[in-house]
Amino acid sequence: MTERWLVATTEYAGVTAYTGGIGRHYGALLPALAAQGAEVDLVVFADGPAEARATPGIRRLFVQRTDGMPRLAALLHRAVVVRRAYRRGAYDRVFLPEWMGLGSLLPPGAPLVTNLATGIRLANEVSGLRLADFPAWSRPAVRLQESLEARQVRRSAGVVAISRAMAERSERIWGRLPALEVVRNCIDVAAIRRAADRAVRPRGWPDVDGPIVLFLGRAERRKGVVDGIDAFARIAQRHPTARLVLAGAGGDDRFEPSRTALLERVPRASRSRVTFLGHVADDDLYGAIASADVVMCPSRWEGFGNAAVEVKAVGVPLVVTSGSGFDDFCVDGVDCLMVPPRDPGALAAAVLRTLDDPDGALARARRAAAEVARFAPSPVAVDLTAAVDRLMRGAGVRA
Repeated sequence: MTERWLVATTEYAGVTAYTGGIGRHYGALLPALAAQGAEVDLVVFADGPAEARATPGIRRLFVQRTDGMPRLAALLHRAVVVRRAYRRGAYDRVFLPEWMGLGSLLPPGAPLVTNLATGIRLANEVSGLRLADFPAWSRPAVRLQESLEARQVRRSAGVVAISRAMAERSERIWGRLPALEVVRNCIDVAAIRRAADRAVRPRGWPDVDGPIVLFLGRAERRKGVVDGIDAFARIAQRHPTARLVLAGAGGDDRFEPSRTALLERVPRASRSRVTFLGHVADDDLYGAIASADVVMCPSRWEGFGNAAVEVKAVGVPLVVTSGSGFDDFCVDGVDCLMVPPRDPGALAAAVLRTLDDPDGALARARRAAAEVARFAPSPVAVDLTAAVDRLMRGAGVRA
């Protein structure tokens, strides 16, 4: 019997202008679910430009622009739209991330599975932000989003966490969770490798000699941008020709360090060798990875880490942090180097080891590339479907 899935998200590759890890993950996953016979309807809430067009694997696509709406109103609007979409269809499965509580207003008994990726409370904890750190006018929206996300999780028939670390931390945040399964994220391995082979470097890429260290992630503390900058200050002393390139959208200047503040952490003589690319879209991102000598993803805590899997697919030496979602698929000294989070000295030492021992680094990268097939969309879709079926049976929900 064909199952009908309703999926909603705030970003989706090929539809929204900004696409982070979850947007690329869903953009690869949903066509794979459709290839298994699922009928997928997708609601995309966009805070900026979006293109409502024919999308592979999607039966019906609904795009809702929320830019310009007050944040409180937008939070409620999204939840209402998802509830209306559910009531108008006959869906066997509703699959939603917890971000923004999109499923918080679904009726009791809905076949809701929440994909635990990163809620606002978790993101703020990792960033070291308290409610008092937000401007007074924005605090009601922060509280509402926390409330909607908690309501959605607790009312779910089951939850799918993207890593063991995410499952454990979510339980600390919300207490006892509904029935839970862990299913990894996916990437479009074949498409990424094709893009990397073309090696189209993004606009602004430095055209000079010397090794390039690429930082992947939003320019936010939780992604380790401060630690990455501080590590490069040490790296530059040993490799005077090395350059640091940062690829990722900027953070909120109210809470995150500006580019000027980040540069001030680097010795003046080395500042000209730091390049900020900002958000790098589509295939240019994989061209950037392929053009780097080493990539670092030094998150202070990571739910999963799609960017690291993408680096593995391209076959470039990788440095990540330990103690979070990277632990599910990274082995120190085997397919990458792992260092403790919030430790610029250890991060610099790992990058220097990579640059000083290119043969060893290449061997790790090759082992990583050889094992990345399990993150392709098809096997992940098979595992996700089986996990969701188990959760639904356990909750007594029939398709």
